[in-house]
Amino acid sequence: MRLTAKQKAYHKALVQYVHVSKKYRAYYKDNRDEYEEVLERAFGVRSSKELSVDDLTVLVDWLNHRRDDLPVHRPDKITDAQEVMLRDLWGRYAKDKSDIALLTFVKRVAKKIYLKVELVDKQAATKCITALKKTLGEK
Repeated sequence: MRLTAKQKAYHKALVQYVHVSKKYRAYYKDNRDEYEEVLERAFGVRSSKELSVDDLTVLVDWLNHRRDDLPVHRPDKITDAQEVMLRDLWGRYAKDKSDIALLTFVKRVAKKIYLKVELVDKQAATKCITALKKTLGEK
């Protein structure tokens, strides 16, 4: 995903906020390995520069004590690119383009139940994308 100039500036500002936050200055500034472990456990990255704007916002809130916990990284979670492709293919295929209808399709194809599209795992997403492409006659 490409960022506009404003988005890049905002991303850069959020990275700077991470490094001036209360918790970072008090502890992680001198304990880089532990900081990297926190990032790896929560987001699957070793540097705040690799985070999305949404993830940076969550991290800044946590480091400034405005949030009690961080998410747990799930490496098998659907990627952003997979989600975009799945939603695009679904939009071209389905009469009912709702998330509920999409999740019903995912359940039928992948034999797994998900509460949100964002929680679909990579393997199930791949199966669904392949099935939709085949149905739509794409490669």
